[in-house]
Amino acid sequence: MIKRFVIAFLAVYTFNSISGYVIHDVLLHSEYMKLRPVLHSEDINSKIWAFVITSVTGAFFFTLIYSAWKKQGTIAEGLKYGFFIGLWLSINMSLNTYAGTGLIPFSLAMEWFFYYLIQYSLAGVLLAFAYNYKSSEGSS
Repeated sequence: MIKRFVIAFLAVYTFNSISGYVIHDVLLHSEYMKLRPVLHSEDINSKIWAFVITSVTGAFFFTLIYSAWKKQGTIAEGLKYGFFIGLWLSINMSLNTYAGTGLIPFSLAMEWFFYYLIQYSLAGVLLAFAYNYKSSEGSS
């Protein structure tokens, strides 16, 4: 069971890292460039460590909670789990950042909400797949 957890955790971490890049560096890049004078007065590269910590801990707890929550481990169950967690976390992050900073437009907060909801829903599907994957040598 530990082996399956580690595989699932690494799969979610990898997926979230890649999809996070697509969301922030591809899809929202032009939006961030408009806000650069307001949002990043210092170099963001000096704070990359914070992104790494939140990515690792987020993927770990997302996987840990799923491992205790799942019942049958179906793809539909994984999608439901990812959707609910995504709904909870994306609403909190996007609206709190919008209301608490006064630096980002509401439209960006809603884009974050939408993209994170999709990201977490797909990560839930990935978890269900990782937990139900049967290798040709037998399950672990």
